[in-house]
Amino acid sequence: MVWRQWGPIRPFLYVLACLLMLSTVWPCACEQVAPNRVCAEEPPALVANTALLPAPVPRRIPPPKRSTTYPNTGFLPVNPPLFRLKEPEIPQVTDGSWEVPEALLERLDGLATGRATDVWAAQTGRLVRNLGLAVSEGSGKATSIIRRLDELARRAEPLAATIEDRLLAGKLRRAGHALRRCLDIWQEVVEISGPAPLVPETTAADPERLSLALAEIDALTGDSAEGKAWRKYLLLDVLHEWSTRRQTPDDRLLAQRVLGRLTQPTMSNRQRQFVSREPLVALRSELRRLAAEPVDSAELLQHIERYERTGLPSDARRLANDCLYLRFSGGEDHHRLVRKLQTHYRNANLRLAVTGELLNRLMPEREPEVARVRDTVVGVPVRGKSLTTTDVKVQLVPDPSRVRLALEVTGMVASLTSSTSGPATFYNDNQSVYIASKPMEIDLKGIHLRRAEVDVFNSTKLRGLKTNFDAVPLVGSLIKGVARSQHEQKRAAANREIKRKVAFKARKRIDSETDARLGELAERLRERVFGPLETLALDPTMIDARTTDRRFTMRLRLAGEDQLGGNTPRPRAPGNSLASFQLHESAISNVLDRLQLDGRTFTLPELSRYVAGRLGRPQFWQTNPGHDDVEITFAKNDAVTVRLRDGRIALTLSITRLSKSPRRWKNFQVRAFYRPRINGCNVQLARDGVIHLIGRRLSARSQIALRGIFSKTFSRKHPIDVTPERLADNPKLADLEVTQFVIDDGWIGAALGPKQTALRSRILRR
Repeated sequence: MVWRQWGPIRPFLYVLACLLMLSTVWPCACEQVAPNRVCAEEPPALVANTALLPAPVPRRIPPPKRSTTYPNTGFLPVNPPLFRLKEPEIPQVTDGSWEVPEALLERLDGLATGRATDVWAAQTGRLVRNLGLAVSEGSGKATSIIRRLDELARRAEPLAATIEDRLLAGKLRRAGHALRRCLDIWQEVVEISGPAPLVPETTAADPERLSLALAEIDALTGDSAEGKAWRKYLLLDVLHEWSTRRQTPDDRLLAQRVLGRLTQPTMSNRQRQFVSREPLVALRSELRRLAAEPVDSAELLQHIERYERTGLPSDARRLANDCLYLRFSGGEDHHRLVRKLQTHYRNANLRLAVTGELLNRLMPEREPEVARVRDTVVGVPVRGKSLTTTDVKVQLVPDPSRVRLALEVTGMVASLTSSTSGPATFYNDNQSVYIASKPMEIDLKGIHLRRAEVDVFNSTKLRGLKTNFDAVPLVGSLIKGVARSQHEQKRAAANREIKRKVAFKARKRIDSETDARLGELAERLRERVFGPLETLALDPTMIDARTTDRRFTMRLRLAGEDQLGGNTPRPRAPGNSLASFQLHESAISNVLDRLQLDGRTFTLPELSRYVAGRLGRPQFWQTNPGHDDVEITFAKNDAVTVRLRDGRIALTLSITRLSKSPRRWKNFQVRAFYRPRINGCNVQLARDGVIHLIGRRLSARSQIALRGIFSKTFSRKHPIDVTPERLADNPKLADLEVTQFVIDDGWIGAALGPKQTALRSRILRR
């Protein structure tokens, strides 16, 4: 029962691993980098034999100030604004109390030209514009307008179901979803907001809880050199002094500074384990209350609109911080607003669904095994040969909130044996059938296995009998009769012993082999996927998991506390798909953001080593020795951005300076587009069109030089393989193909299903 290349859930985990690594490996393979802030101080290092180590003396960088203004990054939208229908009868809001939802209005204007959607879009757009004016005037009309918009949002899905044009119906559904998330926020803001900010100027912490947390941390760190390093790094002496006096608004900067050190993304796994202990978690909670900054309704709406339009990591961070600060405001109405912000802007950004049929297709076939039998049954030696056949399959265990599977092994052992007792030798045909079930549960902490349960059914038939007295007349027949009688008397005991031994051997072998195989798989997954995610402080969170008798589904969010998740409706997979996944652009952006390359300068070899080190992987690309003198400085904000729109992946690099002696270029952006190529089960991403250069001072000569450099970096000759090789070349999947691969509204949606050319061609064009 040794299942070589065994892996009942390997397809699911392998697809998940490849999907997550796609968001990291792909940009790196093209010599791309990602944005984030550089932390002021590094935490004390941890080693295997000690809990703590002294902290290095780093360069101090003052923490950035919170601002409601946005820097001009030169970012140009991937999709230019559509022509908007004029509404001259509605005055514009100019007092700053309301942020006009331009992103939503652009969606509505795109529907105004469709015959089936023009009336709905016009009515909705007019009411949205009227709502801004009502809020600005402080009139009671805002509530009634929100109520009417809510009715229109409810009509979007039924109306879309009646539209034959799939593209138009999809646009209507997305516009209805965008309206719904806006309404949920507007309704709470209208009920809460007034002249006062949503979060007060000072949010008080509990002095007793703060002092208790500091005392417990003192006991935890002790007087060791490592403990003193942590005390210095976390400014514990300053916090002790601070906790004994009255808190003031000026103390917010100190709270933010210490909080930043406690949540630094560059911590190692051991450092993260240390700051995850209960006293430090309690300290972090109190500091967040003190670090909360005032947020007014206009500022919140401004941050939402900015993120809706750009999708930039810097804008996502502002909105995520608003959610974090509002969480500590103390009021139930504020908490209700935070829950809706979390629902709409920190939702799952990765979904994976796999059917039991696909898992069973990928199960390896087991060849029959022939073995010698040397055993003892009811005290009698047994010798012979056995033939064992095994069938392995995966059974899904329905559960509304977990991913649960069971590995079911059905085995049959047929044996021809002989046993000698006294003067008689018995020749038996024995057949044992066992059914084993190995339950398991999958979550973000790993694969949890239970002990295998085995049922055995056994039957033994006496095939022949031979004695030493067969040649003696009468005596031989008499001895044979006695021997048969004794054999029948012991048959029940022999069957029980055989069943017990078969069950014990099957259980032992199944448990040992599955534990070993899954242990290896879990370790590889930890090293290649979850380890890097942990290092990057992406905090994978299970939003939803469920198992039916046909498929299991997992919805995950890959985002730190200062990042966002999915905020748009995901593509719907075909109903007959055997596997499907949807990936939101926020998951890719969050990985890129955690690489922390904003504003940093590298040579190309340094960049390759740095990215590999941050991801805990070998170097993804080898640099050309002729380009070792190339030096690149990334923009201070949003150095690399990814947008998923209109069937293409748009990748943008923002560069402050690029130099290769004797030439240098400053302040420009490079944008490349990728489209999918589908051939059966194979999917590749190939560059689409020319390299776009964006900059105010790029001469024709500079554009030619830069285009030549980046045309090699984003080469058309080297498309990116998306499908894992083991799936693409597996003969068991020969009758399957990629039936969906769509890129739209911030999502990549892919599905694997039965070949059906006509349907596939329509879905792939969506």
